[in-house]
Amino acid sequence: MAKGREDTRLVVITIDGLRWQEVFTGADEELINDTKQVRDTAELRRKFWRDTPEQRREVLMPFVWNTIAKQGVLVGNRNKNSVMQVANKTNISYPGYSEMMTGMVDEAIKDNDPVNNMHRNVLEVANQDQRYAGSVVMYGSWKSTRFAIHNEPAGIPASVAYEAPIAKKQTPRLKLAERMLAGMPHYWRSEHFDAFTYAYALETLMNDHPKVMWISFGDTDEWAHSRKYDLFLDAAHYTDAFIRDLYEACESDKFYRGRTTYLITCDHGRGFGNEWGNHGGSTKGSEATWFMAWGKGVQALGEAHDGGPFYTKQFAATIAKVLGIDFVPESGEQLPPLPIE
Repeated sequence: MAKGREDTRLVVITIDGLRWQEVFTGADEELINDTKQVRDTAELRRKFWRDTPEQRREVLMPFVWNTIAKQGVLVGNRNKNSVMQVANKTNISYPGYSEMMTGMVDEAIKDNDPVNNMHRNVLEVANQDQRYAGSVVMYGSWKSTRFAIHNEPAGIPASVAYEAPIAKKQTPRLKLAERMLAGMPHYWRSEHFDAFTYAYALETLMNDHPKVMWISFGDTDEWAHSRKYDLFLDAAHYTDAFIRDLYEACESDKFYRGRTTYLITCDHGRGFGNEWGNHGGSTKGSEATWFMAWGKGVQALGEAHDGGPFYTKQFAATIAKVLGIDFVPESGEQLPPLPIE
């Protein structure tokens, strides 16, 4: 057994391709007025445009700025010289999730193919610890996320895209959500809408009580690639509401109340201006990521200023610190955790 913390629970949430600009400054003035990328600019301005960046970010992601910012820490506002980024050179999703969970960069991982990542990852190590064994699960919207932690060889139950939920207790609400998903158009072939990831994860948390869960949302990335800025902002807004619901449900449950740490980050950034929908090694700005945390063991440090650069590969060390497990990446590089206290 490692370092104690017998009663820790952990909820990890990732939001695919959500730009730091929207997280920290809200709606982009140029994009919100772009009639080629917004169906109703007046309506979108009514919902998400305000006079100051602080007001815009709060109306876009109210839970982040009214709760997380007051109870925890946020890293990655480059306007305040708080810098976080991926260490890999691809600036795409699978290498980002691999870096995040393995604590290292493998330059051979260059695409998003759904193949098992054979590097040891921090969730796998947690699942081998007697305190968390059999109590680590993941839900994801996008098909390739579970392969980033080679979940089947690692013994971690996971459900992604159009796969069945992996909850031990198949409740009526879970079965209803599954039937609803079956009746939805497969708008993206390898990804379902985040509402189903949210429903599966919430029902599993409340009934199975896993100690560690990774929830991977993806609508923001899909709508950005489609250059639908209105739907991208809507996705950021309702994902914020999903996070609030997950947090409030956990804190109303004695299994999680006061025992749970919450960590949120993204797998890559996006470009600037007309390149906002793109990301990749040739897209300037898409290396930029961000991080936020609150809950057990996290100090109320608020929005970070003048820090970094921090790297996505430090996220694994942060999970290890929260859970009190010993984790060394296969690279041998022992990284410090991200600042949570």
